Amino acid sequence: MKGDTILRRAAWPFGLAGAAFLTFMMLYTTGTVLMRQGLGIPVLGVVDVMELALVAMIFLALPGTFLRDEHVAIDVIDQFVPRKVRVALRFFGLFLTLILLVIVLRQVVPAALYSFESFEVTMTLGIHRSWHWSPILFGMACSVAATVWVILYYWRYGVPRDPNLDRDPVE
Repeated sequence: MKGDTILRRAAWPFGLAGAAFLTFMMLYTTGTVLMRQGLGIPVLGVVDVMELALVAMIFLALPGTFLRDEHVAIDVIDQFVPRKVRVALRFFGLFLTLILLVIVLRQVVPAALYSFESFEVTMTLGIHRSWHWSPILFGMACSVAATVWVILYYWRYGVPRDPNLDRDPVE
């Protein structure tokens, strides 16, 4: 998907958000270990903060994965079938992905709404659980939108050629 710069540009902020949370998690963990081991100062609430940062990292970066079409895939039959079959399978996979994302989003929304109304908080710092659900809802909704965008983009401009599989015949 190297030629699809508009999709890659749209994916960039999501990747940046994921990288920012990952960097925060690494620095925060290092800082708390140094404070505890080096200075003897325990830091309370590390698990609460890391739990929230992990959820944010995963779900804010997820739409970028859909936009870049960089999921983990195993090419079992790609080398043996013609390009038209691979394109049809790509669209089938995208539609299946869209259906599953919508199902997951429909299951997540009621739990998130309950979280927003309840008084459930984390054990140490008392962070309201709605802070955990917000990136989940945002990331899932953006993933649905990203998948729709990729489907429409591929429909209009075609599925990008795979340089390993779609070589021009030698004359």
